[in-house]
Amino acid sequence: MRRITMANVAERAGVSKATVSHVINETRFVEEATKDRVREAIRTLGYRPNVAARSLTTQRTRIIGLIVSDVTNTFFAELMRGIEDVLVDNGYSLMLCNTNEVLEREEYYIDVLLRQGVDGIIAAATSQDWDSLGEAAKLNIPIVMLDRTFDNAESPYVGVNNHHGAYLGTRHLIDIGYREIGILSGFQRLSTMRERLAGYEQALTEASLPLCEDWCIDSPLTIEDGKRAMQHLMSLAERPRAVFISNNLLSLGALMGLREMNLSCPADVAIVGFDDHPWAQVSDPPLTVVRQPTYAIGETAALKVLKALNDGDAIIPSALFNCQLVLRHSC
Repeated sequence: MRRITMANVAERAGVSKATVSHVINETRFVEEATKDRVREAIRTLGYRPNVAARSLTTQRTRIIGLIVSDVTNTFFAELMRGIEDVLVDNGYSLMLCNTNEVLEREEYYIDVLLRQGVDGIIAAATSQDWDSLGEAAKLNIPIVMLDRTFDNAESPYVGVNNHHGAYLGTRHLIDIGYREIGILSGFQRLSTMRERLAGYEQALTEASLPLCEDWCIDSPLTIEDGKRAMQHLMSLAERPRAVFISNNLLSLGALMGLREMNLSCPADVAIVGFDDHPWAQVSDPPLTVVRQPTYAIGETAALKVLKALNDGDAIIPSALFNCQLVLRHSC
């Protein structure tokens, strides 16, 4: 089967190869009727432009790099769906990089994205500083920070008010009568986890309740770590009667840990988790959660990176969404 070339398209449409190139790459004005003939020839012949050659002409690959920490986490899957829907509608593709919360892997993938010549980067960074992503910024590649950020970040951030979300969840436990409240606080090197811990602490302080260090468990963000952390809390001589959990995977692990100990929620311990997912509605009991508008966060991040690409002089503001407390039966 012979390969269809730009020359074949030009011949069928009755135009020059240069005109076909201008239609494909949008590098010069072409009459609408001529565009239609070229597009019809492309469809009829099944011509697929060479992306590498096109990028040399336009200085664009129409690829956006996405860095996430854990593709198995449905939170990031929903973020990615929002990002991808916007990018595909605008003629862009997505290159996904999964770091597994490993700093060295994040640095590796940033280098890969730069060598691939991506047009922009959306990053839920594991880093604690701007150094690695700053290398991309020096090349004038637009960067949007997603879900997480850090103090010296020089790019717009899209996420939620984590502090207020954790405050809402902890305050709910206090308002319905709980006084001994612990927290599975996750990785404190991540901005999201630090902000959620601060919201939890604010709620307790306002209610004049003690902050018990033994009831604050820092851990990686995995199901297994959530199970271990909850079982540790429930094994203490003085244990909390309620727990705020800062991450959905930790919440799932915590429920599994209780089941293994033959303890139940909320009879033995009440739970409010951060993040809402389908399993939270069908768990036993259905889990009270702080819900993020995850899909909208992804959409917004994609729109911002495209705005930065298409209007290089624009100042791209950050976007902070509010959380919603969803009441079910785990308290």
